[in-house]
Amino acid sequence: MFDNFNNQLDDLLQRVGQKLQISKSQRELAENRYLSVGTWLSKDETYFKGKDVLIYPQGSLSINTTVKPRKQQEYDLDLVCEINESWQGKDPIKLLDSIERRLREHETYKKMVERKNRCIRLNYANEFHMDILPAHPTDKGNNTNVKVPDRKAEDWKDSNPKGYAQWFNDQLEQYWHVLMEKKAASIQPLPIDEDLNRKPPLKRAVQLIKRYRDIYFEDDLEFAPISIVLTTFAGMYYNGEVSVNEAIDGILEKVILNIPQDGRLKVFNPTNKEEELSERWEGRPDLYEKFLDFIRDFKQHWNKLNKLEGIKDVATELKLMFGETIIEESLKEQAELVEKNRTANTLFIASSGVLVAASKENTVQVRTNTFYGQ
Repeated sequence: MFDNFNNQLDDLLQRVGQKLQISKSQRELAENRYLSVGTWLSKDETYFKGKDVLIYPQGSLSINTTVKPRKQQEYDLDLVCEINESWQGKDPIKLLDSIERRLREHETYKKMVERKNRCIRLNYANEFHMDILPAHPTDKGNNTNVKVPDRKAEDWKDSNPKGYAQWFNDQLEQYWHVLMEKKAASIQPLPIDEDLNRKPPLKRAVQLIKRYRDIYFEDDLEFAPISIVLTTFAGMYYNGEVSVNEAIDGILEKVILNIPQDGRLKVFNPTNKEEELSERWEGRPDLYEKFLDFIRDFKQHWNKLNKLEGIKDVATELKLMFGETIIEESLKEQAELVEKNRTANTLFIASSGVLVAASKENTVQVRTNTFYGQ
């Protein structure tokens, strides 16, 4: 039905990614709640009085690559609470304690507070948990580097959530350049669905890599690599592919090619080289070896996927990698939308090979008796 395997697979992968991400209503709810938290903290008469407090998202929330947890777990939403004053000479643990104390003074928040190593967590039952990371600017320069407290180290650690989000989004520029070069920027992939929020391949790749991680380590959560390490690898090794399939293949291939013979991979925040994102592997070779096993296993499955013929075999492999229910739902949506456009005689193949839902220049109409899935 689709002009080629890659087009149909990419449509499925887009649909899977859409089902994994936080919904618009959930995002709006999270934004309202973190604004409320920021307001409450800034009105503290003891520690935060008169201080400029800024709350902003970090991690997957800031780059729109959230992934729905497995087994009815909650979304993990990460926020930064940046207090605009110098960190020097200040006790990092006191800052964490001050955030916790202030939240416990709130009638609603006090029942939800959980102390973590670098943040304070608010557990919103059956919705999401919100990790609030306090920070101070590193210096008064024009950069966005910050210092964050660490209980275990009893010291300040370097970070740059704002800079990281900007770096990741800058990696998407390759995608737009490639599209322009191919003169395909105005062609929309099909089936067209008003509710389907299609994202650039890099963002979908990140979501699907994290989803495979969650499936792979479902019974060994302790060994699962953290999301920011996977996201950084994806951003580093993305090469402007316009296909989600090809983006994932290229990212996995380059991670494997860059595994050193001696020592281990080290992943740093591209915008703050003082922050090693993979420091969890230091002194834990078991965690690092599990990561390598995961990457190699994922690449083997992806190679197999691209050798299959027929949507049924493809669906079987995708279910193993990403979960049965989400693949079945995506296949059903794809079939319904294609059938709808075909029946209405509005399904066309563009000269680029991309399916479109309305007559355009250089298109060939898809016959109504073509059987989808064969």
